[in-house]
Amino acid sequence: MLEAAGSSPATLTIFLGGEKLPIFIFLEVLFLTEKILHVVRPAQGGMLKHLETLFQGMGKEYHLYLAAPPSCDSYLLRAAAQKRYLLPLDESLHPLENWRLACSLAQFISQEKIDLVHTHGIRAGIVGQAAALIAGCGKVVATMHNMINYGMMPFSKVFQTMHGILMRRTVHTLITVSEAIKKEVIKYRLFPPEMVTVIYNGVDVNLFSKQSCLDRKISFNGPVIGTVARLEPAKGIKYLLDAAAIIDKEYPWVYFVIVGDGPQRNFLQQYAAGLGIDKRVFFLGFRDDVPNILPLFDIAVIPSVQEGLSIFCLEALAAGCPVVASDVGGLTEIIIPCKNGLLVPPKDPRALADALVTLLKNRTFAVALARQGRKMVEQKFTYEKMLERTMKIYAQLLQPE
Repeated sequence: MLEAAGSSPATLTIFLGGEKLPIFIFLEVLFLTEKILHVVRPAQGGMLKHLETLFQGMGKEYHLYLAAPPSCDSYLLRAAAQKRYLLPLDESLHPLENWRLACSLAQFISQEKIDLVHTHGIRAGIVGQAAALIAGCGKVVATMHNMINYGMMPFSKVFQTMHGILMRRTVHTLITVSEAIKKEVIKYRLFPPEMVTVIYNGVDVNLFSKQSCLDRKISFNGPVIGTVARLEPAKGIKYLLDAAAIIDKEYPWVYFVIVGDGPQRNFLQQYAAGLGIDKRVFFLGFRDDVPNILPLFDIAVIPSVQEGLSIFCLEALAAGCPVVASDVGGLTEIIIPCKNGLLVPPKDPRALADALVTLLKNRTFAVALARQGRKMVEQKFTYEKMLERTMKIYAQLLQPE
């Protein structure tokens, strides 16, 4: 049913599924034909934010579908996804379970007539790429968000070989979020180098500005050193706590804020208590309002042992925070030492403590680093650049044959 809405000028509306939609939105949805399915493992932190950015930015261009486990939940994803397929992926790599999941997902791909499958990460990549192959969907893009750890897997050489064969058979373009990950792909001979494209993670710089914290329940009477991370070994939070204990001996008025959750949370809280710094370290748990928390931080720290490309590092720089980060992975592609931040060796609490104290003592230097850091993000790491380059790959693949 059509009707005129408003007074001047009149806007035609249509009732669809019990909802009233402006006619131009209805027509826009009607003529969208390409269906893109994103396949993802349990995701938090950077990977989840990456997906949210894609879904927000591409919702008007494509029909977006999501295959993900129940734990990968987000209002932004739910709002933008045309349909969601619950895929019970976990961290295991059992071949028979992978095959069962791939066959089930292949049915969904066929039923929904999916035009392009985009997988995220290794486990989701195996299942999603196999499902696309079974369903006859020949247009597949894969994104690798993290460094490769084949050495930690059982039968790593066999797994590496099989993974490479599957990718070469199905994937048209492999996206890595940093040059460091691309080097890993080439090192393991996982995929032809000429078919690997680096597309950096991007953030909306306008969301981050050094204003007063909007959460009035949180306040400190001294400098705050903070981080946002999933609490797992790769993020190196243990070494941050060791550095905090060193700093606390000379500067007992400094506070440490750790935002995030994960399998190591209880261990890290107990570890902080064992170091005698539990009154100086605050675990805030998972927060979905990082832009409101960042103004708390006088210094942002990323003590990772390994890192693909830290979205939190980009957010901190965009918010005007000076950054101290580990000299690993994609962090070296963001931080230029003594220009827009400081880099320290990983797993070195003393070096980390010294760098943090340097910025605590020299606020003029810290502010100069932060200013250059924000400029770097504005020039190189915006979500617009990330979306533009990803959509260009989609457009090339979806051209009529």
